[in-house]
Amino acid sequence: MTYLRNSILATLAYYDILDFPLTLLEVNRYLINPGRLMWISNGIGEINLFYIKKSLDRLVSSDLIGEKNGFYFLSGRENLYDIRMERQKISDQKWKKFLRLARWFIWIPYIRGFLACGSTALGNTTKNSDFDVFIISFPKRLYTCRFFLWFTTSLLGVRRKPSERIAPDKFCFNHYLTEADMFLKYQSLYTAQLYSNLKPVFINPDLYEKFYSSNLWINNYLYNFKPQKDFVRRTIKPFSIFIFIAKVGEAILDSFIGNTLELILKKYQQNRIRKNPLTIETGGRVIYTDTELEFHPHSAEKIIIDKYNKSILSLGIVPYLKETDSGLSS
Repeated sequence: MTYLRNSILATLAYYDILDFPLTLLEVNRYLINPGRLMWISNGIGEINLFYIKKSLDRLVSSDLIGEKNGFYFLSGRENLYDIRMERQKISDQKWKKFLRLARWFIWIPYIRGFLACGSTALGNTTKNSDFDVFIISFPKRLYTCRFFLWFTTSLLGVRRKPSERIAPDKFCFNHYLTEADMFLKYQSLYTAQLYSNLKPVFINPDLYEKFYSSNLWINNYLYNFKPQKDFVRRTIKPFSIFIFIAKVGEAILDSFIGNTLELILKKYQQNRIRKNPLTIETGGRVIYTDTELEFHPHSAEKIIIDKYNKSILSLGIVPYLKETDSGLSS
């Protein structure tokens, strides 16, 4: 099946840009939708592990890709195996620290979802990597939630400041949604891959599933993607006292006091965001609304998408749909 061959090559090409070889299960999970690469008049149907493994074996035997100890990569990129092994060791250590620190955020009122994202979630970190976090908050308390996150990270000394280009093991809360509106309108192959890798730290399983059911567009880019449900390995066991503090805090703030505080914090934070020069820089995206906050003023998205488009052309794949960014500022 030519379409599966092209889809596998394109998937390996995308992760080649990240210096990240893939296992069979990962190729299946992140498989770029064949419909983006060529017109398929009769539909695609099921693409299971059996077909993917057969296609991978053929690609290896034809020297279009390489394989080492169950990891697949583009031909000539054997060094990626060693890179991944080294980064995995670093990631394992960072993940332990990440989870230890994440326990201290459970006391914060109105957090409904705390998920690792970026290189932290993918397991592709270096010693200088920070901790990227995706937050889901209670409706109409977005700015209150962000304030308490700022306060806690500052108290612990693990807040990444805007001026820090490199901030190892510090927390970067770069995307917030409220559970009232979890649809992500900025869509691209890059954002699909990014959100497919979110790893739950603490979140109600029903809300986790609701997030992905609100964003079924991900499958337009990743054919076989399904949200992972193995919460046991990643979620943390919370301190009971912190859960109690969060509930008491919400009980106090579910009032005129909380409404007033939210308005004050919203006005203050939006004013600071609006005046920040990074907000209007080109090549990134900064959002500050009642239901969403996003801080990616220096996004790698366009660079990665451009590299991907060039890479698949070099592999002899002329895509049916050329990939573009999700709508970065220009």
